[in-house]
Amino acid sequence: MTRYLKVALMGSGYAGKSTLIRLLTDETTKLKTNYTPTAGMDCGTITLDSSTKVTLVEMGGQTHFEFMWPDLLKGSKMVVVVTESTPKAVLRTRQLLQKYRNELEGVQVMAIANKQDLPGSMKPGSVQDLLGIPTYGMVAIDPKQRLHGYKLLVSGLRDMCEVAA
Repeated sequence: MTRYLKVALMGSGYAGKSTLIRLLTDETTKLKTNYTPTAGMDCGTITLDSSTKVTLVEMGGQTHFEFMWPDLLKGSKMVVVVTESTPKAVLRTRQLLQKYRNELEGVQVMAIANKQDLPGSMKPGSVQDLLGIPTYGMVAIDPKQRLHGYKLLVSGLRDMCEVAA
């Protein structure tokens, strides 16, 4: 019997959520460096182990799609907050975490400090200090980061499952 888990990816527009889904679902041939906003939501599926599949649900990051976020967060076992690593983006992400704190209550939350390759990027530890949640650095457009991202997601889900057991 296959078990399905839902993981929501939230964050502002241009943070790299779609790119992260493409990276984790091995659609590396579709990795793009030009920005195409997500209209509403996007999703992808990865296999965690022989009996568990994970559906990654990306929530469109533009402000006019935020009204959908509470519904898209429902049923999520984990939320991955994706942020650009610039100070301005991280502060905006902190505001989003505060705004949706009720929807995130009881759900495992971690952050990806994306675009670590860009000048002026904050280190993951500094982003973690501002957001108050475990934070990991990444460059989602780099196919070599696929294994790193996959391990982060799997580790987070396994930790969550062990706590629930």
